Amino acid sequence: MKLYLVRHGEPSYTPCTRRGLIGQGRDLAALNDIGIAEMIEAGKRLSETDAEVILSSPYTRALQSSAIVAKETGLTTVVVHDLHEWIPDTTFQYGSYKELKLLFEDFKQHKGVLPEEVSQYAEYTRWEPLASVKERVRTALLAYAQTYQSAIVMAHGMVLQSLFYQEHYLYGEIKVIDFDEHFKSPVWPLEL
Repeated sequence: MKLYLVRHGEPSYTPCTRRGLIGQGRDLAALNDIGIAEMIEAGKRLSETDAEVILSSPYTRALQSSAIVAKETGLTTVVVHDLHEWIPDTTFQYGSYKELKLLFEDFKQHKGVLPEEVSQYAEYTRWEPLASVKERVRTALLAYAQTYQSAIVMAHGMVLQSLFYQEHYLYGEIKVIDFDEHFKSPVWPLEL
């Protein structure tokens, strides 16, 4: 199956911050005007492809991006739960962007592998392991590999990195990969 990997458009977290939303509540962030324009442009480019369906993360920024691309392409969107972003805090309680950054730094320090014993002082070691991200994304997409020859995957940076590694995906960026049951997730530099 050919996959068109697309990072969602630029979101605005301001409404979430104003409402005091924490953890997964921040995933209610919608696109800002720039993000909407990015997705209109991506939709125009994707309308010239052979994609048959849009497989989308359930998070607001991805769903809104999928809706815009669907309008441009005429494709149906299928919400795929396991295309959600990496879970930085499995307690779903992180309270700020600063804390999110600390969780990600801990993730990188441990090379994406949860230590066997988490110290009582390891305040920021409560994230989803990298291997878990890679396996859930691979498994989620395999469920569609027999149904579609080509699909758009509307998702998030770490989800896309689990399929095609590059240090950073720009909002609205598109990469094309081949995917089947033999697909192996790329090795990340932090894993070395």
